[in-house]
Amino acid sequence: MKLKRLLQLIAPFTLVIIIAVFVLNIITHGSIQHPGKSSYQTNCAQCHGDNGEGIRVLIPPLFHSDFAKNNFDSIPCWLKNGISHKISVNGVEYEQPMYGLNMDEIQIANVMNYLSKELLDSNREVNSIQVKEILKNCK
Repeated sequence: MKLKRLLQLIAPFTLVIIIAVFVLNIITHGSIQHPGKSSYQTNCAQCHGDNGEGIRVLIPPLFHSDFAKNNFDSIPCWLKNGISHKISVNGVEYEQPMYGLNMDEIQIANVMNYLSKELLDSNREVNSIQVKEILKNCK
């Protein structure tokens, strides 16, 4: 009985502590990391760079990429199946194949939303249901 009463007294303070930790995290780190950033860093950054700069004429940039922005709806297929044909990004041709990645619909949607907001300067957003539908039609 005393334990139940103690928990009733502590519960409101627990919520305040959680909110305080959240606010402290924002103050300390400046913002909450985008959920797609960690997936991008794990799966994409080793080739495309931490800031989407690419690798000279070998790997295309994603930062302000006209190709990615103009073909945004194809990104799920690229991430899942790769690209094996020549592409032109910002006026430069690239022939290096991109290999498909083992990512689920949620990870792909998060990466796409991160790319859109942080690298493509776009306001396009997708969700995992849209990604799943796009993946059904990949060639």
